[in-house]
Amino acid sequence: MKSHQLNETFWRSFAKTYWEEKSIVVKNIDSELRELDQNEVFKLLVAASDQSRRDKAPLGFKFFVNGIRSSDVETMFVLPKRSDLSLLGYHERMERIYQDYCLVCDELLQVNQDKQAILNRFTRDLYKQTGFPNRFAEMGLYLGNYRKTPFGVHIDRCGVFSFPVIGEKKFRVWSSDYVAKHPDLEQSFRYAKHKEKSQLLTAEPGDMSYWPSSAWHIAESNGKFSATWSLGVWVDRTTNEVASEIVSSLLKSKLGELINEPAIHAGQLQNEDGEVKSLPKIFEEIISSLKDLTKEELINSFTETWLKRLSSHGMKTLPRTDGKFQLSTSIKLRHIESPILWSMKKGATSVKPNFSFSFAGNDPMNSRSKHFLKLLKDLNHGRDCKIDEYLLGATRASDLTELKLLGDLGAFADTRSAP
Repeated sequence: MKSHQLNETFWRSFAKTYWEEKSIVVKNIDSELRELDQNEVFKLLVAASDQSRRDKAPLGFKFFVNGIRSSDVETMFVLPKRSDLSLLGYHERMERIYQDYCLVCDELLQVNQDKQAILNRFTRDLYKQTGFPNRFAEMGLYLGNYRKTPFGVHIDRCGVFSFPVIGEKKFRVWSSDYVAKHPDLEQSFRYAKHKEKSQLLTAEPGDMSYWPSSAWHIAESNGKFSATWSLGVWVDRTTNEVASEIVSSLLKSKLGELINEPAIHAGQLQNEDGEVKSLPKIFEEIISSLKDLTKEELINSFTETWLKRLSSHGMKTLPRTDGKFQLSTSIKLRHIESPILWSMKKGATSVKPNFSFSFAGNDPMNSRSKHFLKLLKDLNHGRDCKIDEYLLGATRASDLTELKLLGDLGAFADTRSAP
């Protein structure tokens, strides 16, 4: 069977024809995403389960029996174990207890940093053609012998890429226009009379299916076991909302808690003839603050927001790190695909730097250290860096503190000895 490379040509055509418009199944994809096969997914699933047991709470897990969601207590009881050996081994254990079950794990990526780079490259190629999402993307997993999605025909408000790793996966899809005319479809399990107007997507391991955020859908099965991971790209946030948040944050920095008052205090509301002649004082202060904002302040604020978004790679949740990172005499990035992003602030120079930097979607930090900036640049080029060759002079202590924070966020490969 012919393979389909997920290259620039593919994504350009996909963005033009299918993105947020049509559903599609791409058979036999030629992509490193296929490394996330049943064995790798099982490892991720066990890691997420082990973390849940350590936290004593489900880590994005939901468990359904005969379409009914179980309690967190029962969900914790049925989580996969290393002793299951495989996804099929887990299914064999569950099948002895449940005739119809579905295990869902949201945000599966957060337990493994090594697999993050694969998804980063996938979304990077996608976003080049479709634009960077204003909300986020998240990785999830569905497995079990359930005959239909436990929540019936539903809509996610995100574009979904789905990748089966075991078994055939079928999705039945309707347009929003059709469901608007037939509201009985919403959350329904009985839709025989509507099948004719649906699109049936059938995918097997090695295939990729996609449906837009506007599509209503339900998974169907004959009761055989299947396991499928997916990437949902949420597109329900506008650029206007992003810009409004940035301006709101700037106003709060100027006016403090006044901007959060639940009521507007004013003197005379209107004249006897109905004329509104003056604005409340807080409005005048807001206008004054907006007028006083400099171009540099605006650029820096928008840049910091963009740094934070880019450093998250557009993901809702990034891999958690275990414990505190111990800095060694030399360090290197964990993944070259996950650089520490930085941006020089307006008016700064390389001689007298003033820059923001961010990693893993965290709020940007600020530095004026030229030594620290050189270190970031060399780390991002994939070099092994000896700390004592970079962190020098009066800024050494603060540079080490910032470096340790980046290590705690998972920026660096593991090391042993402390400097």
